[in-house]
Amino acid sequence: MLRRYEMYSISPDAPPAAVRRLADAFLQCGTFIPEVLDSAIGTNLSEAPVRLVWEHAYESPEAYQRYMVHPFHACVLDRSLLADSPERIVSDNDLAAGLVGYAIDRPAYRMPGGSVRRLVLLDLEPGTDVGDLERRMGEEGLPVSILAENTMGPAWMDGVTPITGPPAWGHLWEQGFADLPALDAYREGASPMAELERKGWEGVARRVASVHYKLLTA
Repeated sequence: MLRRYEMYSISPDAPPAAVRRLADAFLQCGTFIPEVLDSAIGTNLSEAPVRLVWEHAYESPEAYQRYMVHPFHACVLDRSLLADSPERIVSDNDLAAGLVGYAIDRPAYRMPGGSVRRLVLLDLEPGTDVGDLERRMGEEGLPVSILAENTMGPAWMDGVTPITGPPAWGHLWEQGFADLPALDAYREGASPMAELERKGWEGVARRVASVHYKLLTA
């Protein structure tokens, strides 16, 4: 499976109704494009320079490519997203995480009943023991805790041409929480990973960014 995120900042002059239409289009995407799985939209609660986070998944790279050329993508989503569209409402930002994601064997990211997600973007130090880091993250006891290589960043298909290049963020740590107090409890707690985060990931990551958001309902 492919787990995928799109994160968008919104133009200051974008009409609220247009923003809601885009959020609704993301929410309804799986209805019109059957290849899109687990589609959900969240509003950013962090200091990251984004407003909307669209999370979703695909069974395979082939399913992803069918999504990219589907009429709903071109006729509905792209109207709000593409730079040459007069209806574009998204804007550029310096997070370098407009499109990120990872491959996974099964949908371990699913979180029945939870309303808050967090995505930690990591540029790990060379030589970091990723397996040990993944083990330590798994010991946190979070409802969702997945460390994975960012495979959507370095290569993806726009429906015609492969776009390649090194990703700004080599790894992603996806977390899920029941609600915002649960996230706060983790971040303020005494666990080894929370302590590592408070110390700025010293010796583990050269750069880190974090986005947490509340999932919207249809």
